Amino acid sequence: MSGDWREQAQELWERADAMEPGEGKVRLLEEAVRLADAHSDTGLGYMLRDALIDAATFGGFPDKALVAFAWCRGQQKKDPKRFDPEGMFWKQKWVVGRIKEFPHITRKQIADALDDMEQCFAKADAGRRSVLKLRYMAAREMGDTAEAERLWAAWLEAPRDHLTDCRACELDDELDHHVDKGEWEQALRKARPILEGRQGCAEIPHLTFGTLLYPLFKLDKLEQARELHRRGYSMVAKNREFLATVGEHLEFLALTDNLSRGLSLLEKHLGWALEHPSHRDRFAFYAATAFLLERILAEGGRDTVSLRLTKSFPGYRADCGYEVKALHAWVDEQAREIASRFDLRNGTDRFARLLARNRTLADEVRPFAIDSTP
Repeated sequence: MSGDWREQAQELWERADAMEPGEGKVRLLEEAVRLADAHSDTGLGYMLRDALIDAATFGGFPDKALVAFAWCRGQQKKDPKRFDPEGMFWKQKWVVGRIKEFPHITRKQIADALDDMEQCFAKADAGRRSVLKLRYMAAREMGDTAEAERLWAAWLEAPRDHLTDCRACELDDELDHHVDKGEWEQALRKARPILEGRQGCAEIPHLTFGTLLYPLFKLDKLEQARELHRRGYSMVAKNREFLATVGEHLEFLALTDNLSRGLSLLEKHLGWALEHPSHRDRFAFYAATAFLLERILAEGGRDTVSLRLTKSFPGYRADCGYEVKALHAWVDEQAREIASRFDLRNGTDRFARLLARNRTLADEVRPFAIDSTP
């Protein structure tokens, strides 16, 4: 019988390996992990979780990646000779880099995870630049402005090594700093190697195209923004890992008065937001959706909209008719609740300010036709 379950686990692994990132791939690997655990095969369980961390990270299940990595990290601490921590250094970066997206994870837990990673990397005499980047990103996202500025400079000055993210990923992460400061031209200049196709990776330019929509809008480069929207949305439309990026596309559509197209994105991706474990990504989508619905209310003439929303939506209607005011109230409440939880955890008002940004956006709307359907 032992051979039967091993063959079954191996078959599940092989099937998952042939699939694109997504829920199906994650489920197959989870089932294989359950088989290994049920038969107390720690070695196989470790290898399967290694694969599961990849699948969950790039398929939009960062919570499952966190759980799988925590189990593996526990095995590394018990038996570092058998389970060499260095073999999972890259995955440790992915997981630790995302724990800030969960408001129930405390600042101390985030700091402890970063310290643990720094200690692990130091034993390999590498990774200082990677740790500094993740510390910078955590400080930025939690609203620790002065600390983020200090870490930004330290990160960029640190030498690269074999644990440093690829140049495309680093460039994309640098853009957020310039966008935060309103340095639109600098963001565009820095992104040039990505825009010209000279730098890229598994998630770049997907993320970059979304990030640059607002800077291009502010620079009145609307034709280029339209092109990045058309190209970029198609890259992220089928993977819920990019929920926050979809929110950036949705915001751009609201800013350019392409409201019907924006509603189409809401219709397609609300289900992702309802299920997505990343509170940060859900917030980004809900904030953009609230802005879209505010634009429809401000425009007047449409009290209701026809949307085929997922049945998991609490206000689901079989007739597809939704009152815009009620829909906005629900979305706005979700965004405010998430913002409140983050700001309470962080001890800052960063997320409240991000949501208040919608009032500024309302004064910047500039109609510009996108034309083609998403």
